[in-house]
Amino acid sequence: METGIHPNVDLKKADIQYGEREMIKHFAKLFSVSFAKSHNFKGTWYNFAFLKPTKDLREKYRFQNEMLLIINSHDDFDNRTFDYVDKLMFEYHNRLDKLCLILISKDNNIKKKIKLLSQQNPETRIIIPFSYVDFYKNSPVELIQQRLKEFFYGRDLFAFESPLQNDAYFYGRTETVQFFYDKYKSGENSGLFGLRKIGKTSVLYALKRYLNLRGETTVFIDCQEPAFHKRRWFECLEFIIGHLVIEIQERTEDNIDIKLNSNYTEKDASTYFEEDLKILYKLQNQNRILIFFDEIENITFDISPTNHWRKENDFIFFWQSIRAVYQKNPNLFSFIIAGVNPKTIETGLIGDFDNPIYRMITPTYLKLFNHTNVEDMVKNIGNYMGLDFDSEIYTFLTDDFGGHPFLIRQVCSKIHQEISSQRPQQVTKFFYKEKIDEFNKYLSDYVELIIDVLKIWYPNEYKLLESLVIGDYDEFTKLSSISDKPIIHLLGYNLIEKSDSNKYHIKINAVKNYILVNTTLLNQITTIEDKWTVITTKRNQLEIKIRNIVKLAVKSKYGVNKCKTEFLKIVEEKRRERLNNLNINEIFSDKSEIYFNDLKTFISKNWSDFENIFLDKSKFDIYMDLCNSNRIDAHAKDINEEDLTITLASLNWLNEKCDAFLD
Repeated sequence: METGIHPNVDLKKADIQYGEREMIKHFAKLFSVSFAKSHNFKGTWYNFAFLKPTKDLREKYRFQNEMLLIINSHDDFDNRTFDYVDKLMFEYHNRLDKLCLILISKDNNIKKKIKLLSQQNPETRIIIPFSYVDFYKNSPVELIQQRLKEFFYGRDLFAFESPLQNDAYFYGRTETVQFFYDKYKSGENSGLFGLRKIGKTSVLYALKRYLNLRGETTVFIDCQEPAFHKRRWFECLEFIIGHLVIEIQERTEDNIDIKLNSNYTEKDASTYFEEDLKILYKLQNQNRILIFFDEIENITFDISPTNHWRKENDFIFFWQSIRAVYQKNPNLFSFIIAGVNPKTIETGLIGDFDNPIYRMITPTYLKLFNHTNVEDMVKNIGNYMGLDFDSEIYTFLTDDFGGHPFLIRQVCSKIHQEISSQRPQQVTKFFYKEKIDEFNKYLSDYVELIIDVLKIWYPNEYKLLESLVIGDYDEFTKLSSISDKPIIHLLGYNLIEKSDSNKYHIKINAVKNYILVNTTLLNQITTIEDKWTVITTKRNQLEIKIRNIVKLAVKSKYGVNKCKTEFLKIVEEKRRERLNNLNINEIFSDKSEIYFNDLKTFISKNWSDFENIFLDKSKFDIYMDLCNSNRIDAHAKDINEEDLTITLASLNWLNEKCDAFLD
């Protein structure tokens, strides 16, 4: 049946009240109601139903499965309803669409509250809100149709910067979560490592939800938080216990008075920690406790931002305590550490002391997405935004960004912004190819964030990567022969891969392009494509900066009303006529008909206005001409090593002068 209430569903027998039954019947004119129930969750009664969309609705809104309809009868809605939603989504994950739901509330301001929630938290599911009073109006079915249109397609569901805190947008990591859950159940400790922004914290959050939904006890420690790493080692043990108590109390309906040790000192901290864990363990029906340590670098020797972890012995004493308690009480707790690099567990000696957790854990690296994962994520999320991607784009995304989920989401977010707002809309492979340089430019800051961790904390790994990118295989072989750890780490990060012929290759083109642009070993760049990438990127960056500088100068000198006229004097008549239709900001945007040489001409003619920025006019003129003439992307030609070096020196000099002024 396409619409109506399934014969096996009896709303009255499901203990759903008359008013709520009538609301569900309105939805039954557009959906098939396949299941319904009333249930008390943490002292609050909820009515819910599963709605099976018709073929027409599936095609229009790209519904994947049945939709959850949940009814809350409180006059003032609060977010605790979503705890029950998470529970239902978990229990009925094979039936329910995890990305969207319909919410009916007695709160007359529910629509406004949900819109505000979506703005504040981009990770919120697509929630179609209704108040009770909506169903007292004429044509509630028509209202349902209007509300569906209103809340679909508008949001950017790809644009997440922070780790994912619910399962709605969590893709490609189910097996990883299960792997670490099995480790926990068997009492093993574990370690998760990988590049920045690859999704480590999202996996930890997912594992935490998985345990909590099974009534198992966890505590999440973000070592990046100064409130943790600024503490001494013995204070950190007490901090863990304190947060564990908070976790337990939040999950327990009754207030529990828990008597524990206080004021841990260096002498008694490990004893107190063991005693307090045992008390909490008994309170939790003797379920093993799992302690998460995320961003482990922040309490690691040599690299922590805090001196007593970096240079003193806090790392030694902290892990000696945890190891000792764990070995005496293997059923009491286990832990999982997460970071970029497994230095914490791979270094045998720290100063004069043995590392307490050396080889205690086998590192697990979080893999990049494969083609199937990329297609699953992009296709499903894109469906809800009215974006149909050509199948080739999934391959392009996997190749260009190596299957790095965060980078791929950001590219898809950019596509959403660039594509027509009229939805549904086809995203073609031709559109993607035309925009790839723009995407790479857009992502450069994110790639820098990912790579800078290696540059700063693990320079040997970065040098190895850099030598591979620029094709200096002799240097790569020499560096890798010193120790096999950097190679193992780079393979683990999925930054490089080894071919059948034992050669190594860069897996993420965006990372390769970033290093090519920023490497100090430029004389080793050999291929036309690599030269094209370096010069074009640096030149584009320079042009944007000079446009901004000229715009600031001309507005400052001539004022808003006259600045356009004065600047356009350098432009030939026909182009000037077209540009006169634009305002000053549009003229200096990267989409107007203002060229690189126009900027150079204006600065040269008005040198006194720019002398304090570029200092040397002859250098400025020569370097601008070199940058303009050696545009190998425009002229489709190669460039010899000498000209490449001169051009890059020119670009670097001009960029430095612009940066000094704009900063």
